[in-house]
Parts: sequence; structure tokens; C-alpha cells
Amino acid sequence: MENVYLGRKEAPIGADTWKLLDSIMIETAKSQLAGRRLITIDGPYGFGLKVLPLIDCELEEGVFASSFVPVTIIKSGFSLGKRDLAAFEKDKLAFDGNPVVCAAMDCAAKEDQIIFQGIGGSPGLLTVEGTSSQTLTKWDKVGTAADQIIEAVTKLDDSGFHGGNCMALAPSLYNLLLRRYPQGDGTELDHIRTIVSEGVFKAPVLKKGGVLLASGRQFCSLCIGQDMAVGYNGPAGDNLEFYVVESLALLISVPEAICVLK
Repeated sequence: MENVYLGRKEAPIGADTWKLLDSIMIETAKSQLAGRRLITIDGPYGFGLKVLPLIDCELEEGVFASSFVPVTIIKSGFSLGKRDLAAFEKDKLAFDGNPVVCAAMDCAAKEDQIIFQGIGGSPGLLTVEGTSSQTLTKWDKVGTAADQIIEAVTKLDDSGFHGGNCMALAPSLYNLLLRRYPQGDGTELDHIRTIVSEGVFKAPVLKKGGVLLASGRQFCSLCIGQDMAVGYNGPAGDNLEFYVVESLALLISVPEAICVLK
């Protein structure tokens, strides 16, 4: 963590307070993030990483240059009362951590939005060209979801991707998998986890559908510059202003390893 760029040394709070702010931020982010659970992570490389270079391309005879994926900064601010912080540092009286929670949730949602939908000219898992797709019908009947996921896995097999797969689903779909089969004690989620061996995850940022992809850095990776951290802006009246910040870039090397669940 590059505290020199986060202004943490300028904040009039102690190590125990920073530890608590970091803990609230980390636990909140873990409860929300889905993209990181699907994709291999590279880094963190530091706050100064601005672009992710790709392979060199020949512009004209004997002249080469690298294209790149921009590293996007995500930031969400919050403020805490000076008296509340002073009471915690003096007497360990708990203060309202909801502002930290809200900022961390906001950053987590923006991160997953970038991973699944993309941003600017950089596509996400659901928007990159070259993927296959599987149309989903209603999962009213237990067993329908498993049948359609098998069809999606088969499409990746047909494209040459025979290894382990992982999957993210919108909460409305994921929750349906918690129903038990009429015969036996197993849920449909238990069944699907035997088909999608590298994990099935709930993605709060998705409102519908999902994505199935072949696991492995060679297909897709998430490059982290500054990992999610709490920084300090300065005083503002009776409050101290902080922020949650991170920077990242999604690199999709083989779009054919992705099957979009529509």
C-alpha cells in the first residue's frame, strides 16, 4: 500500500483507527465483489500504473508500437466526525462505520461494472466481441438451470476449452439454485458446482443473466494497480474527509473462452 500517495500520514488519527477503517472497507468489499473471484489477479503494481501494454503491432514497415488497455481509477469519498474519531481513540467508543461501508460498496459495484460491462473503449466479459452465448429460459422447474448450464459448458467444449470453468450469475438466478431437488437432499447449486468446477458466484452488479468462462490467466486476467485502500483528503469543518480508491484494468486475451448467459 503506497501510503505516501494516499495522504494517510497527514491524517490526525492513530494506527488503531486506520486498522478499523481498513477492516471495515476490506470486509465490505469481500462481501460484494464477484469479478475478482472469477478471474486471475495480477499485481498490485502500485498507484502509478496508468496503462497495461499489449503486444507490439507493425504500424508500417519496420515501425512498431504497442497498443494498451488504460488502467481505470475508481474513487468514492466519505467523511467521519472529528468528535466520533476522538472518542474512539481516547475511550474506544464505537463510531458509525456506515460511511465507510457505503464508499466500499460503491467502489466494489464500480469495479464489477467495469469487469462485466467494460468502460470507455475497454470491453467487459459481457460486451467483448468473439464470445459464445447461451439463451436462458425461465428456471421455474428445478433441473432446468442445470440443463442449460450443461449446454453452455458444451459450447465452450466445442470451442476447444475443456478445462475447469467458473460462473457468475445475477442474484435473481443464483438464488433459484438454492431450491432442493424433489428427490434427495441436494440443491441445484450443489449439482451445478459439479459441472462448473471452479466456482459459481453471485454477482450483485448483474441484474439479469450471467457469464461462464474457462478458468485461467491465459484467457483473462485482472491487473491491479492500486489495490482497494482508504486514503485521507483533509479536514472539512467538524469532519475529516476520507476516500476509498483503487485502480485496475481487465485484460481479455481469449474472448472465445467466454460464454455469455443471456
